[in-house]
Amino acid sequence: MRNSRMPRSGGQLHRKAALLLALSLLLFLFSTRTLMRVPAFFKGYVLGGIQKGFAAIGGFIGQTIDAARELGTLRNEYELLLKKVQELESREREYSMLKEENARLREQLGLASVIAPKKIAAKIIARDPGNIYPSLVLDKGEYDGVRKNMPVIAFQKGSEGLVGRIIEVRATTSVVQPLHDRKFHAAVRLASTRSEGLVEGNGARDLPLTLLYVPKSDYSQIARGDIALTSGLDGIYPPEIMVGRVDRVAVDETTGSLRIDLLPTIDMGRLEYVFMLETGVGRSEPDSVTRGQQ
Repeated sequence: MRNSRMPRSGGQLHRKAALLLALSLLLFLFSTRTLMRVPAFFKGYVLGGIQKGFAAIGGFIGQTIDAARELGTLRNEYELLLKKVQELESREREYSMLKEENARLREQLGLASVIAPKKIAAKIIARDPGNIYPSLVLDKGEYDGVRKNMPVIAFQKGSEGLVGRIIEVRATTSVVQPLHDRKFHAAVRLASTRSEGLVEGNGARDLPLTLLYVPKSDYSQIARGDIALTSGLDGIYPPEIMVGRVDRVAVDETTGSLRIDLLPTIDMGRLEYVFMLETGVGRSEPDSVTRGQQ
């Protein structure tokens, strides 16, 4: 009986010893120094993850603020561009006039596709005292190829403008009827509306020219600053020569048409040199030359 109980008692002792050994190992693993390392582990992984999360949120908020600021800047730039577009639209008429002027300048420089008429340059040497409204005396005449009714133009401030026409030809000089003469007439049209009419002088170079017979229906379409050009319908002046700009528009009740004041392109008071255009006019009028006169 005793021999049969002894093995059981030995087994229990072995189990108790193993249990005590396991407890000892656990106590060793979870010693005070080991337990102090647990918060550091927690801080390094858990708190580090939290900090990264806050950093990501802060970066997102910063990017959102920057995007909003950039959107505001773009909106301001858009409004500025919109104002510029509106200004450009309001200057459409002015652009059209400048375009016409540029085309004429290109022609003066020989850049146009059409062949410009030959020009005879001349200098103003006197004012003819025989006229109530002094005409211009030039230093070129028959010997230089000048003929009666030749159109006369000049260049001032980069623009070509009408001066008048030759009314008398001498051997070495000629006389110009300026466009401010009361007897001066020329067929013109407005560049903006293509309205046609007849321009005449008012007797003095410091007075505006008068454009007559423009239809009353064109009143609302004509603006101050519109360009008046020769139309070529009178058979003397070639088309597209600048005459002046619109200064005032009124209705002439006696004719039922418009009466338009034009400021001449050429300032006659500052005129020194002119050009006569060889357009073929006056070649059948050799009697217009005063032989032997200078």
